[in-house]
Amino acid sequence: MSAPPFQAGDFVWCAFPERENPAQPAATQHLSYILAVSAVAGTSQFAALTAYTTSKLWSAPTLPLGVRAFDQEAAEALGQQRPFLMDFRRLAFIPVTAAWFPRLDQPGSFIQGRAPQKLQDQLLQEAMDLLRRHSELIQRAGTAWPRRQQ
Repeated sequence: MSAPPFQAGDFVWCAFPERENPAQPAATQHLSYILAVSAVAGTSQFAALTAYTTSKLWSAPTLPLGVRAFDQEAAEALGQQRPFLMDFRRLAFIPVTAAWFPRLDQPGSFIQGRAPQKLQDQLLQEAMDLLRRHSELIQRAGTAWPRRQQ
């Protein structure tokens, strides 16, 4: 693959890993938000940092740290059909392969919306701030995370 099939800011279908099996693609597809895409050093492959999204809305009056809500109007502006939450406490860094992104070969149904650049910058900043300041809150899933230095 000479270029990734999507870019930061896209909402795409992927086999976002389940909490029970964080290093395995899920059996079902889930819409996730692409925070970043990078080349894997020494290969012709790419990896994507993705954030979990859900249409199950939060019922408490305030959202927990790392969760951002998008109402109906904001969701529609991003190409989504209903309100949703983006949860930066669930991040996956996964290879850009058909195992993780089963609809790679279906361009018309793969990308389900896109965030404008200003929002992309804000979302990436929120995720990076959470990683730096509150990494204990984050469930890191996927197989592309760099190994931690001992």
